[in-house]
Amino acid sequence: MAEFVKPAYLAFLLVIVVPGVAGGILAANRARNFVGWSILCAVFPIFLLVIYFHKPLREVEGKFWKCRSCGEYLKWQEASCKYCNAPRATVE
Repeated sequence: MAEFVKPAYLAFLLVIVVPGVAGGILAANRARNFVGWSILCAVFPIFLLVIYFHKPLREVEGKFWKCRSCGEYLKWQEASCKYCNAPRATVE
């Protein structure tokens, strides 16, 4: 007979595990603590929005870069700062 997932386990997975893992990944992409933010987002899923709108602590290769002129963090794909129009510094 085929085993099926009980609704209690499915609810646990959707309500606790998914927000926890998503929060940890978002935090890691912003140079923050994966485990701490995973636990926080698992217990309080509203913190997914907090970490999504939070600025990174430092430059993250492939994710965010810091403008050399004004100090704002920008997405990696942007070639110049949208605040001061300074070009991204090339790494030599």
